[in-house]
Amino acid sequence: MKNSRARLLDKYRRVGVAPRGLMAQEVMEAEWLTLQSTHESLAQRCSRTFAQVEDPEELAVLEDIQQELMSQEQAFIEEYERSLWFDDRCLWALLEGLQTDGLICPVCSRYNLTVVRGTVLCQCGLRLSSQAPELTEQIFRALLEESVNRHSEFCAHRPEFSVTSGTEENASLLLSCVVCDTWMVLL
Repeated sequence: MKNSRARLLDKYRRVGVAPRGLMAQEVMEAEWLTLQSTHESLAQRCSRTFAQVEDPEELAVLEDIQQELMSQEQAFIEEYERSLWFDDRCLWALLEGLQTDGLICPVCSRYNLTVVRGTVLCQCGLRLSSQAPELTEQIFRALLEESVNRHSEFCAHRPEFSVTSGTEENASLLLSCVVCDTWMVLL
């Protein structure tokens, strides 16, 4: 398959080759010279136009238009640079956010969890009280990873997490899978 692809690419690379065998570099140089001559001829035409204008008022108007165009060009460049700077800042903020080793809430998948004195808290409203006050974020992370790994041993689908609460009991975190019809209480 690789050889066939290579032959096909070579075939297309040879299509349209000039009789004297221009290589890609030579073609690029020829195009560059063409572009330069076009740009130079445009600049020469503009300077000839300014030279042909004899009326000082018309020349002043043309110079004003030229200055306005140059200031607009500078404004576009500055706006583009601000946009690039903003994009860079956003990218760095995103990367910094990804580098933090926070534990994402398994219920909402948006916010980071915090564990304070055995209670798991999230900005989405999740509040799970544990009977073990020594529960930490690392222990809770290990519990989540272990339960997901156990589930993935026999089912390839992603399990869902939900919170149930009874009238007499504390809220509980459940792992469930609709595909394999499995559920387990995690906390």
